[in-house]
This record gives sequence, structure tokens and C-alpha cells, in this order.
Amino acid sequence: MPQPNDLLRAARERTPSRRTPGCCMSREELAEAVGLWLSERDPQGREYAFDAGHLGKLERGTVRRPSRHYTDALCAILGTTETELGFTPKGTPLRLNGTPRRPQTGVPDPTGELDPDDAERLTVAAICPRRTDAAAVDAIATVLTGVRRLEDETSAAAVLPTVRRQRELIERLATGAPASSRPVAVGLSSEINQYLGWLSIPLGRWEDARRYLDRAAVLALQADDPMRLATALSFQAYAGLRTGDLRTADALSEAARRDTRVHIGLRTYVTYQRAEVLARDDNRAEAVRLLTEADRLVDHLPEPDELPSSGYWYIPAFFLGQRGFVLRALGDVHGARRAAAACLEAMPDTWRKSEWAVRRRQLAEE
Repeated sequence: MPQPNDLLRAARERTPSRRTPGCCMSREELAEAVGLWLSERDPQGREYAFDAGHLGKLERGTVRRPSRHYTDALCAILGTTETELGFTPKGTPLRLNGTPRRPQTGVPDPTGELDPDDAERLTVAAICPRRTDAAAVDAIATVLTGVRRLEDETSAAAVLPTVRRQRELIERLATGAPASSRPVAVGLSSEINQYLGWLSIPLGRWEDARRYLDRAAVLALQADDPMRLATALSFQAYAGLRTGDLRTADALSEAARRDTRVHIGLRTYVTYQRAEVLARDDNRAEAVRLLTEADRLVDHLPEPDELPSSGYWYIPAFFLGQRGFVLRALGDVHGARRAAAACLEAMPDTWRKSEWAVRRRQLAEE
């Protein structure tokens, strides 16, 4: 008996109907949209024989993969990828979020190819979340690491759609995962929500940032993950600093420092951040004390290859910039410029378009 294509059906059912507000797309509506999409792009305006019966065969698994042009139409209309629709070609390594349209954007595919075993495991988990295990979650985490690196070389806007799709997948897995795998899935869901919050900040989407970071904090608590909780709180404090909401920045930067079960890199970051908040709040003595403490922590940072994948930027060059922001808040404009300039000089070339590089360049040029 064929296995149903639950991914395709789920994608259709979460796509709003254009005919009936409040309802999802029916098979008939989606089939008609596929035919129209293809006809509009056919040089001769030909009609295509794709109806609800064909779509039903795909959803039931009777037909595992439609022709290339039907696949393209379904991906475009449902706003997803062929992998996410369950159409991975047999024998082809899985690309978690790669799309056939990506080359048109000029942005490299951030996902790379997964190990075939991990690809198969993730495909099974996506179809049946009860089959989720730690290895499937690790496969998504591997892709997330590649996306972070791509953001450094491009922009937040370039990777945002990919990370949103990752969020949909991991939250589906976290919801349906067995008890043994749920904590690790919930933890990664927290990290992806946290990353979406971070990406929303340079785009000025402050409400999105708040919503994602709130979600990240709640999930980190559920997973009992101090590293992810402290990161979500510190990013919320950062958003408060960027928007001039000193009260929020004060409360959340203090909360981010409470749990000492975190990596020294994150501990260093939240200490510099707390010093900047206090300096802006005219608590100069405590700000200087924390600045000195953070400077000492930098001397004990591990080597770059020993850093966690979610904190690969915790290196001395990055923290020179953090020091510059604290000095600026303390009124030492000259010292702030020097720290920012030193940061830019030591920064890896691949980071020069990153959000933190832009702000450090602005500080150096004040």
C-alpha cells in the first residue's frame, strides 16, 4: 500500500484559499492554479491536463513525483520547495531548503548536501514526526550553521526565508517527537526562533523580533537550556538598546547574566552588554567594573575551533567592538573609535558585511 504524501497535503492545507476566506486551498483550487500558472508561462499559451484527480494521486502517494513542470508550479504556488513537498528524487542527496529557483536570486544555496543517511532520516521524520530522533535534529542544526555563515557574507534579508522554513520544520518535529527526542528538538526550535529574532533586528522588524525572541525564551525554559535562554534574553536586551528602550534592556541584560551555566563566550558578551546598559543609565562605577570584568574574560576565551557552532563569533576581534560600544556609552568617544577600528582590522573578511560589522564601522567613523 503506498505511503501518503503528508507533506504535500499539509502544504496545501496551510495555504489560504483565494476563493473562500478562512479556508485552505481545496484540491480543485490548487489543481486549477497549477494549470493557470503553467499556461501563463507557456510561450504558446497551452493548457495543461492537471486536475484534482492528479493531485489526489500525489497526496495519496499513488504517484510519488509529478513531472518537472508540475513540481515547479506546485512549489511556486505553495511557496515551498520540492523537498518540503516530499518530492525528493530517488538517489539524490537531500537539500533541506534548497530550491530550483535559488540561482535566479544570485544568492548561493546555504544548505549544502546532507549525508545520505541523515537526509533519509530527516525525510522520514518530516513525514512522520514520531520518528524524530537526535540525529534528525542534528541534521537541521548542521544546515542552520551553514545559513549563519551565509548571513555573514550576504545579509539578514537573504537568509530569512530559509530560516523561516527551518522553523516550520523543527516546530512540526518538536510537536510530534517522542518524549526521548522532544527536549533536543525543542531546544533547536528555541535557537531557530532566537535566530529569526536576531535577523529581524537589522531589518527594523521590531515586533517580529520581540515575538520570535519571546518564543525562543519560552522554548529554552521548556528544554532547560541555559545557553539558549541567556542568548534569547540578551538579544531582547540588544533590541531594547537599539530602540532606546533602556528599561527593557536593563531588566533583560540583568536576567541574561543570572545563570552561570553558559559558555564563557556568551558570558563575555552579556557582561559587555550589561556594562553598556549601566553606562547609558549613568551608573558609571558599576559599568566600569563590568567592563574590566569582561576584558578579563576575553583573555580566557577558547580557540576558535573550540567554540560552539551557535557562537563561532565569540573571538577577541568581535569583543573589541563590544568594548567600543561600552566606551562610547561612558563618553570616551576617542577610545570607542580606536576599539572599533581595531575590531574591523582584526575581523575575518567574511564578516565585513555582517550586521555587527556595519555598526562597528559606523562607530569607528563617528
